[in-house]
Amino acid sequence: MLRVLCVWFPNWSIQRLRSERPELKRSELVLFNGQSQRLLITAFGLKARRMGIRMGQTLAEAKALLPRAVFVPDDIEADRNALRQLALDSQRFSPLVGLEEGPSPESLLSDVTGCTHLWGDEEQFLHAVRDYWIGRGYDSRLALAGSLGAAWALARAINAVVVPEGDETAALSSLPVALLRLPTNTLQRLEALGLRTILDVLRLPRETLASRFGAILPQRLDQALGKCPEIFEFERLREPLSVVREWEVPVDDRLALAFLCREMIGTLLSIADHPGTGLQELEGELRTESAPVILAIRLVEPTRNGAHLAQLVELQLERQKWSGGIIAMRWTVVRLGRLPQVQHNWFGDHVETETSQHIVALIDRLSSRLGAKAVLRVESLPDAQPEHMVQLRSWTDAESAERDRFAMSPELSRGRPFRLLDIPQPIVVVSVVPDGPPICMVWQRQDYRVSRFWGPERIATGWWRTSDVQRDYYRVEWEDGSHVWIFRDRRGGGWFLHGFFE
Repeated sequence: MLRVLCVWFPNWSIQRLRSERPELKRSELVLFNGQSQRLLITAFGLKARRMGIRMGQTLAEAKALLPRAVFVPDDIEADRNALRQLALDSQRFSPLVGLEEGPSPESLLSDVTGCTHLWGDEEQFLHAVRDYWIGRGYDSRLALAGSLGAAWALARAINAVVVPEGDETAALSSLPVALLRLPTNTLQRLEALGLRTILDVLRLPRETLASRFGAILPQRLDQALGKCPEIFEFERLREPLSVVREWEVPVDDRLALAFLCREMIGTLLSIADHPGTGLQELEGELRTESAPVILAIRLVEPTRNGAHLAQLVELQLERQKWSGGIIAMRWTVVRLGRLPQVQHNWFGDHVETETSQHIVALIDRLSSRLGAKAVLRVESLPDAQPEHMVQLRSWTDAESAERDRFAMSPELSRGRPFRLLDIPQPIVVVSVVPDGPPICMVWQRQDYRVSRFWGPERIATGWWRTSDVQRDYYRVEWEDGSHVWIFRDRRGGGWFLHGFFE
């Protein structure tokens, strides 16, 4: 007898964002989508609903109703990929796990037939699954039934419910008819006739349902009651693309090894022949007579240029040392990427595009010769505390592909100095009133009179860190025309010089 488990993650897009960005856990999130002036609300939390935020509302109206909320563009593809990863993680309970159908799935579906006895019974199995997702920090609703449709509907109506075999009709009768996954026009017709529950539909003559409401209604009804089978696609771990070469006589000629690597990379490129797909991270293993040697090739951008990849491999071989000969070699594609799309100008030159490609190739070569940690880039972070707003990250880091995920607004960038002190230095400030704006200051035993100031700009952050940071920042102009950035520590009361505007 078929047994299906449905795990529903309400407001999945918001849950995914809070899981990936812990600093947003205490913020009220509102997601929007659209283009140009048609930016519409797509997801929000309970507080936003109480404040009058509605689906399909314009972004401007939502900001007027809830100005302190954090408004983030939604990312349907990221939501689906994250849910797909949860499906793979959920294979600890069943090998057959997939996503529900639809453009924005929020549920995992599992065929758990023959699996629940490993946890004792179905009730204990359901509690184990629920505790697992609670431990991961997710809000979930679960239902176990004899059909996909019943499990999907019950997960949205009753939390953590197990329907005994054959009791789907009794369990579904009192539920709203909307939980049958019907199209909007069918639901509107049912609502117009006063048919609000599944029991109301079951009381109608079966032979009249298709002619009155379309074939979808009896189909969904049979699927929910387990009379009609329903198939869903399972998520599978993809086998890595790999090429192996073995030989009996050990080889120690590096030129021969480089030629063989070039041939193997060409084979990998022919295997990964999906349009628009390139290789971004490779891992090589040279099996020697003593111990294996691991090579790692990470690129800033994916590529299908076999000559460029072969050059990076040769640079890696120059750095490696081993004893004895090589008896086998394996190259594996760790990460694929989408090739960058460039819009060319028929009547112009391509100097800028070619220059960018040359710079990327140079970074790849330097990272391969010197090591990934030796070639770094500056990355902006969405952090209110100035000393944590930038960090150094390897160009070939997997997360560096998302380097445009945060862009400092022009208003914020104009109010930040480009030169910050490593450690804010204490200063003495004289104000007209306590805790008021500065009129003069003493730094390194020299007096500086304040001509003008701008501020304060107050920041308060750090609840997820070891200590809170509460500061009032001022941009100050000295009499000699210099502009500095100072702040008053609202917790300790002291003043500090933090940066210079140049």
